[in-house]
Amino acid sequence: MAEAPPNRVFLPDIRGGDQYLRATWHPESATIVFSHWNGEVCMASTPVALTDCVELIELQVRSLSQLADRRLAPAAAPIPPGTMDRLRTLLRPKLADVVDATARFLPHGRSDGRQRIRDL
Repeated sequence: MAEAPPNRVFLPDIRGGDQYLRATWHPESATIVFSHWNGEVCMASTPVALTDCVELIELQVRSLSQLADRRLAPAAAPIPPGTMDRLRTLLRPKLADVVDATARFLPHGRSDGRQRIRDL
């Protein structure tokens, strides 16, 4: 894109490609024309009276202010030591109890669970 004249601003579309917004000041009519371009083709335009641009400027100032506030906001408080261990303990699934099944499944006198399983 060529360098813009002093009465014109080109703003690239953040989605990329060859699309952009062009804002042009027209002092003879006290308007700013916002036009949408795709390459060399104007897709749409909206002339806005300079006096009506106050709301647009206020929106931009509020947006910049909010962005600055976020960048200047203090960092979140660090997580107290041990908090993550407590959370892991609370959220960890309970494991099954380990029981001695030999008394239940083996006849008296047998101590080898594998032998009993083969007998089934």
